[in-house]
Amino acid sequence: MAALAVVLVAAAGAAGAQVGADLNITPKRIVAETAGRTATVYIFNRGSAPATYAITLVDRAMTPDGQIRPVDDVAKSPGGAPIVSALKSAAPLIVYTPRRVTLPAGESQTVRLRILRPGDLPAGEYRTHLTVTTLPPETAGLTAAQAAASPGAGELAVNVVSLFSLSIPVIVRQGPPDVRAAIEGLALHGPSADASAPKTNGAGVLSLDLVREGASSLYGDVEVRAMNGAKAGPVIGGVRGVAVYTEVARRALNVPLTRLPAHGERLAVSFHDDDTRPGVVLATATYATP
Repeated sequence: MAALAVVLVAAAGAAGAQVGADLNITPKRIVAETAGRTATVYIFNRGSAPATYAITLVDRAMTPDGQIRPVDDVAKSPGGAPIVSALKSAAPLIVYTPRRVTLPAGESQTVRLRILRPGDLPAGEYRTHLTVTTLPPETAGLTAAQAAASPGAGELAVNVVSLFSLSIPVIVRQGPPDVRAAIEGLALHGPSADASAPKTNGAGVLSLDLVREGASSLYGDVEVRAMNGAKAGPVIGGVRGVAVYTEVARRALNVPLTRLPAHGERLAVSFHDDDTRPGVVLATATYATP
């Protein structure tokens, strides 16, 4: 008899032909300030068939290049141990329900979170990630016909099913936030054949380091404007929803531009808060193109 197996591959945040790619979560992040005790998340099956979802809390850490990866993966990477040790997990502070749900096509489900704050909880910022993963349907395995057509005795037949999952950060703050930022390391990159160079789409990329100077994480939008004399002119580039979490002091960021700046042109770069004080400019810098 042939040995049969089904291999399930979790593909967090991926898209395409994975099972459950029609999953949606709102809001995209949860921040519970000191007074916060509850939060609500909605998951939505946008697909055309019923789907079953597993809901878990997963600790993930940010690396200096801006990637968000499971802490076990980061801990094994070069320089990852100090990053993981700096992360304060919010998972022990959160209880939630449900943990598994089946939704008909076009239906939504409310996930309720309760924040548990011990009286002796030290001040600081704690974070975990609410992760919703689509479980494979019962038909994900091999059918009888497929089994009959499988390789000969002693050989292995494998059916690979990629699972789709989405995560949102859940941040618990104890004490007043300390949100301060700086912009450093500006450099312009034009179109290049070098595969290791930032992708420019023919219009140029401005690379920079977004620096977290306060104890709290950063979250906001980066904007690049062409200078008209001493004033900032039209927007020529930007990235929305940029975070720098508390386990890293800075992260590298590539900002795509709508056009390649001229020689000697000056650019104004700003970072706008979208967390504790939405719209407030937390950091600015100028750059003169070579």
